Amino acid sequence: MTKLSEASAPELRDGVEVFLFPRNGDSCQVLFLFLSNRRRLRIECKPAFAMLLKGLSKTQPLADTLKESRLVLDDETSAFLSFLEGEGIITLSDPLASGQLPTEYVEQYKRQLYFLLDILRSPQKVHEVQKRIFDAQIAVFGLGAVGCGILQQLCMMGFRRFALIDYADVEENDIARTPFQTASQIGLPKTLAAKALVDDLAFDPVVRLHNTTLQTRTDLDDLVQGTTLMVNTADEPYVGYTNIKLSRYALQHDIPLMAAGGFDAHLASLGELLVPHVTPCADCYATYFHESLKDWKPVPHPVKEREGWFGGLGSLSAFSASTAALDILTYFMNPQDKRAVAGGRGEFHFHDYSLDTFTVERDAHCQSCGEGRA
Repeated sequence: MTKLSEASAPELRDGVEVFLFPRNGDSCQVLFLFLSNRRRLRIECKPAFAMLLKGLSKTQPLADTLKESRLVLDDETSAFLSFLEGEGIITLSDPLASGQLPTEYVEQYKRQLYFLLDILRSPQKVHEVQKRIFDAQIAVFGLGAVGCGILQQLCMMGFRRFALIDYADVEENDIARTPFQTASQIGLPKTLAAKALVDDLAFDPVVRLHNTTLQTRTDLDDLVQGTTLMVNTADEPYVGYTNIKLSRYALQHDIPLMAAGGFDAHLASLGELLVPHVTPCADCYATYFHESLKDWKPVPHPVKEREGWFGGLGSLSAFSASTAALDILTYFMNPQDKRAVAGGRGEFHFHDYSLDTFTVERDAHCQSCGEGRA
């Protein structure tokens, strides 16, 4: 904690609301509401300390604030102020000041930095997280509604270095669901349209484009060179196959993979973040579904060309993209925290606003990540 003196000027943070509940006797109840993440902290303290909080909204030396509250800077008062600083309620200096990141970058993403401050409660940790984001390279396979939605939100979180992989061109019906800039991009390769999105949003963007499809024989080394994390929404030849190919590569090279889904059957889905040797891998998921669905007997569908009679809203794709982006942010906040990346999947049901979720455990006998694999 910062060493306090009477010359210090602690200030109540703008993003914290304070509610006082006076009590009879020698205590007062105080509720702190953090506006960014809706966190609530309730404490009991001396009435004089509660009055001190009112003075901390002014920019003045601590000595003047203490005088107004009829307090002195003794051990008890210092401990109370140190507690407030540790909880991110007061600040003695600019918490965004840092030599690790460009000043313009900090200004562009300061709202996110304040949000992270409420979560992490340490300016140093906030800058460590944002520096990891600043330096990271993300490879995005599949640039449809979900893939571009994730790309858009990662740019808005401060990610700036990308490898973009897709083989298709922008079609007219993509405009209704995909966050491309304008309808004038119809006919352009999706990689170029996605790059325009990055160039518009990201700070000092660095983008590599690969106009190719992801197949079993595809050599991934060139596509993901230097990659920190991969995102997969590629639905051809089939998203289950592309997940397995990328997951096996991720295991070999210790690269996390966000398997977000990419076609209409995955609308409003909660994808899974696959962290090598921590979470289930894509082969674990394939085994899980093979066992859990073995009694299902689907009826062969009479319609052979099934591409025109299903679809969804851009907002449902945005839901999937948003949850995936938040999972990625959670991982970057603490890559060592295994609790933050528990295996599982789910989907949002629009008709009743419910979430249907389930968990998947690592398969100890998995051919790719199991304990007994060669």
